[in-house]
Amino acid sequence: MDLQELVDIIDTMIVEHDYPGFEPRALNLSLPQRALAAPAKVFGQALHHDNIFVQLAALRWFQARPGLVKSYSKAITALLESEDSFVRAEAIKTMERAGLADRDNLTKLAAKLKDSNEMVRKAAAKAAGKLFGQVEKLDDDLLIALREAAQDPDEQVRWKAQKALRKLGAYSSSSS
Repeated sequence: MDLQELVDIIDTMIVEHDYPGFEPRALNLSLPQRALAAPAKVFGQALHHDNIFVQLAALRWFQARPGLVKSYSKAITALLESEDSFVRAEAIKTMERAGLADRDNLTKLAAKLKDSNEMVRKAAAKAAGKLFGQVEKLDDDLLIALREAAQDPDEQVRWKAQKALRKLGAYSSSSS
């Protein structure tokens, strides 16, 4: 299987699942076995494809195989800057599942706590609870970003950020 075959499968599946009100980015495609069995290299190439459905399928494929993420971590974290909110949120979920907790990635994750999209902010707050806890000493700016997220206008973002702070032992009544 090569990248073009994967793209064709995904395009066909999107068309087949189309109905009024359908949000194809939210569909977690269950790819056929021949696509799932494709080498990681094909899904790594898919991360760079200009079709967001292909990017989403690749991110979700890597989420199920966190042990393979390290070789593609730069491509995955680059998707944090995607114009598409679903791609940004799925990139965060992939980082979380793979445990991508180096300082550079944590800084990028902290920036997503202020994303314009609440789904992305919520994913970032959830991931922060896991990933921030994996470093020996957490930088103050990361904690500050999480405390600011605990004041987010969106209730779910606030809750996830407060939960992350509690998990890190950094939650106090003055944080809420």
